[in-house]
Amino acid sequence: MKVLLVNPPSSSVFNTFGLSLPPTGLLYVAASIEQAGHRVVVRDLAADGGHLDDDDIRHADIVGISADTTRVDKALSIARRVAATGRKVVLGGPHPQFMAEDIFASGVVDYIVRGEGEIVFCNLLSALQNKERVASVKGLIIKDGRHLIETPAADPVDVATLPFPARHLVDLHRYRASMNGRPSTPLVSSRGCPGACHFCSSSSFFGRGWRYRTAESVLAELDELYNRYGFRAVCFMDDNFTLSPQRVEQIADGILSRGYDLHWWNFSRVDTIVKNPAMVAKMAAAGSKTVYLGIESGNEDTLNSLGKNTTATDVTKAVEMLRQNGIESYGSYIIGNLNESSADVKKNIEMAIRLNTHIAQFSILTPYPGTKLYEQIKDRIFCKRWKFYDGLHLVFRHPLIHRHYLQYLLIKAFVTFYRRSEEATQGFKQAAGRGRISIRTLTRCIWDLIF
Repeated sequence: MKVLLVNPPSSSVFNTFGLSLPPTGLLYVAASIEQAGHRVVVRDLAADGGHLDDDDIRHADIVGISADTTRVDKALSIARRVAATGRKVVLGGPHPQFMAEDIFASGVVDYIVRGEGEIVFCNLLSALQNKERVASVKGLIIKDGRHLIETPAADPVDVATLPFPARHLVDLHRYRASMNGRPSTPLVSSRGCPGACHFCSSSSFFGRGWRYRTAESVLAELDELYNRYGFRAVCFMDDNFTLSPQRVEQIADGILSRGYDLHWWNFSRVDTIVKNPAMVAKMAAAGSKTVYLGIESGNEDTLNSLGKNTTATDVTKAVEMLRQNGIESYGSYIIGNLNESSADVKKNIEMAIRLNTHIAQFSILTPYPGTKLYEQIKDRIFCKRWKFYDGLHLVFRHPLIHRHYLQYLLIKAFVTFYRRSEEATQGFKQAAGRGRISIRTLTRCIWDLIF
């Protein structure tokens, strides 16, 4: 069969100041579809200049569209174009499976993939090609008349058996992520998260069981990125790359033994860093430059309410340990937690400044579908315009802070943190990647923020 996979446009807010990366999840699905003998075309509309031609749709037998919460409306807009041609539409990603009733109410979607798509999508293609019952395929949500049918859950994907993402199906030079001036690209070495953060849907989507690739498998993909594609910087996009310190050290040893001049970035937990100084030293020796830490708050009551298993003391120790090893910290902070007053938010901003991480990302607490937080406060949600679920807007009635004042505090957080020194300003410029901000792009960004 001929398959078209589409990555919808990103919000221009993120395109203006954020990083642009290849859609790794979609490229994993594409690789599995190719391996199964089907023809695949990938169109990434989030990349600069991305455009979906009518010919792309007409030449496909079936169209798969990826959708997270902020882009689901754009995904449905694409689905309407596809459905008008009579092609079947498949939606995947975290938002569709958690909001399936709303998705099918659009009338333009035929199937929703639950969880990981590599095996499920291939099995769906096989069923359609052989005229078998689609309801026999595990991992789907289907609408039958007025009723939704969830087929049995598919088994978790064995990540060690998956082919590498089909990077040859996109132009890697279109993306504008960089690290220390080097073009950077993503790599995923594990799936699943044993954490239970109330604001995150990862454990609901991928499961709480951690499934990882061996160090040898990860190094083989690094070989391809380094030697075939010429990358000298990589972002490990796992929810927690450092969950197995032994594996991290094996990967670092492999990078060192190859003599690679490689810079890299990864997510980690504060407590993992604190408990493993030898791992941190090995990471630094092998080219680790930045570690993203979900710090979230300096208030331990807030951390407990968010399901974080960390303490304020651990945060300070982790940032200092990374600094001593020459690794920059990328600190993530959530403001407007349910138990916070405006004074508490200001204290959080002050803590971020004291920690002095190289980069700080401030976000307003957001109840994404599929999270414990969403179930906890769904009766307070007043905004269902999904584009505003971007961490920049308050979408629920906060018990202690007026929504306009909280958005003022968000702006204050960024301005206070990044204007305090020239070094901090350079950190912001680094976070903004290699993109050039035009007046047209900035205007579109402001439009998206307000409307």
